[in-house]
Amino acid sequence: MPTPAYHARLSPSSAARWINCPASVRLSEGAPDTASPHAEAGRLAHEIAELKARKKFVESIGPKKFANFLKKLQSSPHYAKEMDGYTDRYLDVLTEHTMSFAAKPVTALETPVPVGIITGENKPDGSPATGTADCIQIGGGVLWITDYKNGSGVPVDAVENPQMKLYALGALSLYRPFFGDTIRRVKMTIVQPALDSVSDWETTPDELERWAREIVAPAAEHARRGDTDPAPGGWCKSHFCPVFATCPGCAYEFRALEAFGCALPAEIAAPDAARLLDAGEVGDILTRAGTVKSWLKALEDWALSAVLAGKRIPGWKAVEGRSIRAFADQDAALETLQANGYPREVVYDWTPKSLSQLEKMLGKKVFDTLLGSQIIKPPGKPALAKESDPRPPCNAAAAAFETIREGE
Repeated sequence: MPTPAYHARLSPSSAARWINCPASVRLSEGAPDTASPHAEAGRLAHEIAELKARKKFVESIGPKKFANFLKKLQSSPHYAKEMDGYTDRYLDVLTEHTMSFAAKPVTALETPVPVGIITGENKPDGSPATGTADCIQIGGGVLWITDYKNGSGVPVDAVENPQMKLYALGALSLYRPFFGDTIRRVKMTIVQPALDSVSDWETTPDELERWAREIVAPAAEHARRGDTDPAPGGWCKSHFCPVFATCPGCAYEFRALEAFGCALPAEIAAPDAARLLDAGEVGDILTRAGTVKSWLKALEDWALSAVLAGKRIPGWKAVEGRSIRAFADQDAALETLQANGYPREVVYDWTPKSLSQLEKMLGKKVFDTLLGSQIIKPPGKPALAKESDPRPPCNAAAAAFETIREGE
């Protein structure tokens, strides 16, 4: 199950970025492709998920052969015990999908789909650029794309998801010679077991093709020409723009926000001693300046790396940060105390492993079996989020907003 060596410039995984900011494609040329440990772990989890799904839905793999394949994957330094439970959850979702078809669907795993037909991008050999769809199932007039995500940061929503829509368009192009125009419904599911999240969305081939013509094709053409200015937004960080820190568009927009002068509505651009900001003005400022903090952090990280590599950043230098004292050999230090009359219970603390550590150690399935009934999930601390966030408003936040409305 090798990973394709070619990576499309207009890839489905970064579609939300290049569709909104075509200039990022040209600006990113030559940027180093750094693989993080999280990305390596994600690739490994995908391989485990594919192995399990292939055994169940696609081909006959004997128990011994399967165990050998799985053992080899689990020997990777990026393997974590929880991947077993996460990929089992993915398999459960695929099983539910399979059972929803009237007859056994055609199932294809880790399939390169020709997204270049939509984006106009070709591989070096002249064939259309591809993206890899985790699972494609077709039957009864339905095309179903299912994507596995190993991340535990923020739940990814399938609704209007550009990555999933490009996979679906590529799959339609790939399988139409076999199914003709019998495909009338397109379903998309994102499975993110680390967050216990399964997101579904449904559309039609006609709607997808309209989106491709009106949104994707123009953005792809701008990306190839490099004739648009950078367009900073939430997609910069969420889709890992490789030049987020040094993007001139971010610099222009965020430097213009100095003292929030340009972030304020026109009617309050100059200080008004007669009143405080109202709720609407606060919301407007937060919306306009929401990515400033993350951009400044990325800029600082880039500058530090540059200085450490010998580059001069005028006005800045690298210094040694705060240091924390530590024993050269902690065990030897504690043994010294015990040898000098301090009992073990005085120099050692006993603390149990955390819930997450136990789940990682036991694996999700064993953890749920033994301890699932003892788990509680109290409400999380209220946090501010955009109205577009799929999470429902918490009671405290709703009450606070209601109080603001009443005050208005």
